[in-house]
Amino acid sequence: MTRLRLTFLAVTALIIAFWLASIDPVLLAGDFWSVRGLLVPLTGILAIIFMAVAILLAARPVQVETALGGLDKFYRLHKWLGVAAVIMAVLHWLVEKGPKWLVEAGALEPRRRVPGAALEPRPFASFRDLASDLGEWAFYMLLVLAALALWRRFPYHLFFKTHRLMAPLFLVLAFHAVVLTPAAYWNAPIGLLIIMVLAAAAVAAGMSIFARIGKTHRFTGEVTDFHFHDGNSVLDVGVKLTTAWPGHAGGQFAFLKFADSERAHPFTISSGWANAGRLAFSIKGLGDYTRLLPDVIRVGQAVTVEGPYGRFDFRSSGAAQLWIAGGVGITPFIARMEAIALSGERQDVDLIYSTGAPDDGFINEVRGSAGAAGVRLHFVDTGQEGLVDLAKVALWVPRWRDTDVWFCGPSKFGDSLYQAMIADGLSKDRYHRELFEMR
Repeated sequence: MTRLRLTFLAVTALIIAFWLASIDPVLLAGDFWSVRGLLVPLTGILAIIFMAVAILLAARPVQVETALGGLDKFYRLHKWLGVAAVIMAVLHWLVEKGPKWLVEAGALEPRRRVPGAALEPRPFASFRDLASDLGEWAFYMLLVLAALALWRRFPYHLFFKTHRLMAPLFLVLAFHAVVLTPAAYWNAPIGLLIIMVLAAAAVAAGMSIFARIGKTHRFTGEVTDFHFHDGNSVLDVGVKLTTAWPGHAGGQFAFLKFADSERAHPFTISSGWANAGRLAFSIKGLGDYTRLLPDVIRVGQAVTVEGPYGRFDFRSSGAAQLWIAGGVGITPFIARMEAIALSGERQDVDLIYSTGAPDDGFINEVRGSAGAAGVRLHFVDTGQEGLVDLAKVALWVPRWRDTDVWFCGPSKFGDSLYQAMIADGLSKDRYHRELFEMR
């Protein structure tokens, strides 16, 4: 999380630094209208560049995946940037409209122009009215789409469709920004930054519109087997790949798109890689799509697999590791245990697996994987034993402070453990966590 916060702050600081290098500082100490004349473009530039970087991250640029800690971190930063873009867009609208309303109400003196003062050059003059009108309507649409994206009760399949409208909406807002940016900015550092970021984001938006995102990481296959565990509503799916898979590490995930499905969903891979062309996924019925999947999936069904993604890869500096899984968060640990068993290596690992919906068949599979990998398993039925907290962790694994902790599970569970562990002496860089959320 620290890395994401620093990245967000760095993007913000870069924009403001380029902007400050492009204006006359004297204007910052000017009257109300002078300051407003600076804030209107600044809020607009912040909004459009935040949105542009969010669009770039949505294109899944694997080149920077390691630097940001994995694709799951991409989506958290993507969300922050999207929210920040909306906030800046609202401020931009208020700074633009508010003073005009105050003047009309007689609460503010109108701006007085100095006689004989030269008017500001107006590039793209013939497009300014169009850009202004399109920008205002696009702003209103942005508010609606952002609200739907943040509303967790809005069905995922509808969210997926509405969120794809962000790409063409960005192109409209980019047109608005380019046409209405002050002429003086184009010969200044901020103009160069705007051109570079918006051009790159326009390419990413085009990839989204034409469904080209992730195309070079897509592989085809078919469903070979599946089994639904009634006790915990987890669907195990086996996939035989018909095109060459590059291999994956335990803990990585992929986007699956089944035949007759209009969208791909991300699922953690629950199998190690033995170069046999087979992948396994354990899918929890949490949403509208995954709950219906056991009734519609069939053997032989075509599937597209896009990946692998993620950096939840169990690399650590210490010899001992503590794995903590909640519910379907056990999936990356199953994959890692299978990889350990296949390689014949041994690690000093304790695995705490808690669930409120135990299924005997599924738990026996986890026990078998742990036994084959030499992992010490501590199983917790939270319905009988209560939720896992640091006191219980310390009881089962007294040396937990000397381990690298890997967590995958519900966000509140992860937050609680993280705060308790850091407060009790664990170094922040030894707590590893998957943050993947599509919304």
